[in-house]
Amino acid sequence: MTKCIIHSNIKLCEGGDTVVEKTIKEIRETEQKADDIIAEAKSQSEKLLENAKKEAENLESGMIEQAQEAAKKACRAAQDAGKKTLEEALKDVGKEIAEIKETAKSREKEAVDAIIESLV
Repeated sequence: MTKCIIHSNIKLCEGGDTVVEKTIKEIRETEQKADDIIAEAKSQSEKLLENAKKEAENLESGMIEQAQEAAKKACRAAQDAGKKTLEEALKDVGKEIAEIKETAKSREKEAVDAIIESLV
């Protein structure tokens, strides 16, 4: 024979407190498992975020190195082009100087003759 107490359509019987305790225990265990899962997820998300930051830093430094190397190459190319242009200009100037000297030599006799003629 069981004694039951009726309260808002819920029947609590003798020995029912064990069932309630067991249910409460299961709820607490489930809540604890949920808390553990949340804590693990938070830990994993922090690790993923940290890894993403490190990867971003590595990518950034790699991109900076590439940009610096490209700038160095461009600078070297500009210097080489400048040297080549300067060398060509110096060659042209050298040719002009040689032509002027040649012209001066060819006119030197004329100048000497003109000076002698004006003195006579």
